[in-house]
Amino acid sequence: MNSVLIFGAGATKACGGPLTNEILPDAFRIKDKIERENFLHIVNEFLVSRFNVPKDIEERKNEDYPPLPLLLALLDTAIDKKHAFDKYWPLNKLVHVREGLEYLIFALLEYQLSRSQGHNHYHDLFKVANEEWRLPEINVISTNYDIIADNSMIGINDTFPDYGTDIATDFYRSRPKRGQLLKLHGSLNWLYCPGCHRLDLGLSQSGSRTVKVLNALYRMEYSLEQRYSIRGSECEECGSSVRPVMITPTRMKDYRNPHISNVWYRAERMLRRADKVIIIGYSLPEDDVDVIYLLKRGLGHLDPKKITVVEYDKDEKSLHEHPVGKRYRSIFGYRIGWYTRGFEQWIRDKASII
Repeated sequence: MNSVLIFGAGATKACGGPLTNEILPDAFRIKDKIERENFLHIVNEFLVSRFNVPKDIEERKNEDYPPLPLLLALLDTAIDKKHAFDKYWPLNKLVHVREGLEYLIFALLEYQLSRSQGHNHYHDLFKVANEEWRLPEINVISTNYDIIADNSMIGINDTFPDYGTDIATDFYRSRPKRGQLLKLHGSLNWLYCPGCHRLDLGLSQSGSRTVKVLNALYRMEYSLEQRYSIRGSECEECGSSVRPVMITPTRMKDYRNPHISNVWYRAERMLRRADKVIIIGYSLPEDDVDVIYLLKRGLGHLDPKKITVVEYDKDEKSLHEHPVGKRYRSIFGYRIGWYTRGFEQWIRDKASII
């Protein structure tokens, strides 16, 4: 059996992380806990002055914030065109706002996932894949940049997954790999140098299993949080500033990073070889054209009955009634598997009989 597991933001939500529309309000609720180098301050100033967000953070409602993808897209458009918003927000300040939003996403994920009491459903599913499906390896494609899946694969196999790109870190290169984890939007524990294109693995407090393995293998003393700075950390090869790799949820996603390009190439090959696909917590948003195109091309050979979509809907709407179901039906047809009782319950009900 050549099964492929595909994870979206809903899978992270089931394990205690935020959905996209929760990121801005959640981050500002814990602003004092995650603020660094005025990243959140400049984002807040921009939101108040240009998007009429109330000044008092405690009085804000979720709906007071602009949609994060739209906010990022507007900033990316201005930066790409080298435009100022107005005399108070010239290009250089917009670049700082954009950097602040990137940090805000990183910091919120780290904070919530490192303190989450949610159950790790990834671990349960990978355990089923090993023990009941008896797959020779676990093949995963993820649109998320948190490292829950990473830690779970390491925990099950006691070794690293193949990330589908050229990671230069010696301890990773020297270790045997089992399974593939292709992260289409990058990862919190990837450190990329734009100067020489070197990619390394870093540490993350939300990745306790990864921290344990990396410390044991490499005795790494620094954390990824310490390296995430507006000043950047130096690449050990060329001295340029490195940053985590995250393709943020904007309508203008930039996939030109060479490592991301490698991952996408590998992901299409994986999909073309699949004989069963399970898609968990990915809502197929209409503006996510690149991912939809990847799925449509890669799964063109597959009978729709071999595609299962796992969502959570308390009303358990049918494929024809649910907005996400309607999108999947329009792309893959009405014969796909449709399950609306959520990630955890699907493992209990369905995973053992896949």
